[in-house]
Amino acid sequence: MPALERRPTDLLNALRLVVFCVGIEGLGYAFSGSYSVGSVVGVLLGTVLVYGLLRLVHRGVNWARFVLAGVIGLGLLSSLLSFSTAYRLHPGATVIDLISTLFSLIALWLLFTTQSNAWFRAHRAPRIK
Repeated sequence: MPALERRPTDLLNALRLVVFCVGIEGLGYAFSGSYSVGSVVGVLLGTVLVYGLLRLVHRGVNWARFVLAGVIGLGLLSSLLSFSTAYRLHPGATVIDLISTLFSLIALWLLFTTQSNAWFRAHRAPRIK
């Protein structure tokens, strides 16, 4: 298997970190104590969305990598905007969310390293003329 066909370690580690973060977020949700039907459905839909994006990124779909980066960015923005209020209400869940956010940022960086960029360029789908 040629080197460019193999997924780079940076990309695989980024995907692993995102899976880890989804697990951490689930743990944080469990600590939060807010279990309305809407919040449970939101958590489930978010998990399915991220899982779908991870599968697409793993297959080499470049746009999915940018959508995943947007999801990570929205998570960071949400964490920053709600940190002080969330910490007062649910300190354990907020600390877990902070840890997840830090790992998500590392995953975001790994998605766009030189290795990852080269691999996505090599797997770009041919254009239909």
